[in-house]
Amino acid sequence: MPKVEVGDLLEARHDRALSAAPERRVSEQLITEWEQERRRLRHALALMTLDVSAITGPKWAYRFIIAICPVVEDCSRIVYGSSFAALMQLPQKPDYSVSKIAQLPARYVPVFTKGCISSTLSNGAVRMRGAVAREDGRQELYRAAFIRFSLNGKPQDHFALSAFNCRVAERRT
Repeated sequence: MPKVEVGDLLEARHDRALSAAPERRVSEQLITEWEQERRRLRHALALMTLDVSAITGPKWAYRFIIAICPVVEDCSRIVYGSSFAALMQLPQKPDYSVSKIAQLPARYVPVFTKGCISSTLSNGAVRMRGAVAREDGRQELYRAAFIRFSLNGKPQDHFALSAFNCRVAERRT
């Protein structure tokens, strides 16, 4: 029986999470729900209008909320769903004492930095998609949405309601 290293188990778990990701476009689903809620409320989305009790449910699996600080790299307050945690190899319970951007896999730091900055400058949803290189030579294809909202309706309080999903692109032979 071949020896299995702990790193191999973590990588296998990460690949399994990536390949099991639903094909449904979670970012577009979030944007659709946000637009419906905005029409219903007739004003900008605020944290108090979100059903935060649903964060532990399946609807929030690939979603997260991040507080955007003046320096994006310092963003620390975040809540996220379990599937997002698995994709980003984050602990199931957030550690609020450490910058979340710094905890992301390095290949995704530019994606999240751009998404956070773009959302603060936009009145609408910011859609992102692309590919990032993995250490094993393969690529991960991602889709994300970042939507600016405030804690209490004040535009200077920058938060992003977001969804993220990715999958490993298989090598072509």
